[in-house]
Parts: sequence; structure tokens; C-alpha cells
Amino acid sequence: MLLEEIVEIIEFTDTDHFSKSLDLFNEQGIIHDKELPFLNVVFDKAPQQLAKKLIRTGFKGDVQIAKSEKTQNYVVFDSARLSVVEAVQWDDAV
Repeated sequence: MLLEEIVEIIEFTDTDHFSKSLDLFNEQGIIHDKELPFLNVVFDKAPQQLAKKLIRTGFKGDVQIAKSEKTQNYVVFDSARLSVVEAVQWDDAV
């Protein structure tokens, strides 16, 4: 899948799908990729574009995306509250 196609998917995804994950993220500062309506290819190929979309949607903080090598899951986290290491360890423990 081309980056342009992935960016279109990100931009055209209805933000209503983010309401539960937005509340959870703003409360905890971290969520799993499963909380969002995107395939792994979006997290893998366009993390910066996805982070920008989430911020525009209302996710608070410095939104970052990291992948756990242990679980192969992605986490979306606020790097002002958690480090990359803490975010990945959180995923590994859950």
C-alpha cells in the first residue's frame, strides 16, 4: 500500500470512531492500537500522519506511536507523560 493511500485512509476515517479511545487516551496517556480503527500498516507506514490526525481530533499531549517487539502491538502514548520504554513495557505487561 502506498503512503498516499494510507494518508487518505487516515484523513477520511470518521472521527466518531475515536470518541472512546480519545477519552481513554486523555485520561491514561496511553492506549493500544486495538482501540483505534486502523490496520497495522497505518501504524507501521504513517505513524507521524496518524499522530497528527489524533491531535487534531482532540488527543491531548505529545502523541507518539511505538511498537513492542515482544508483542508486535503498537501503543499510542503521550510522551510528555511516558517514555517510549515505559509505553512498550506497559504493552508487554498487559
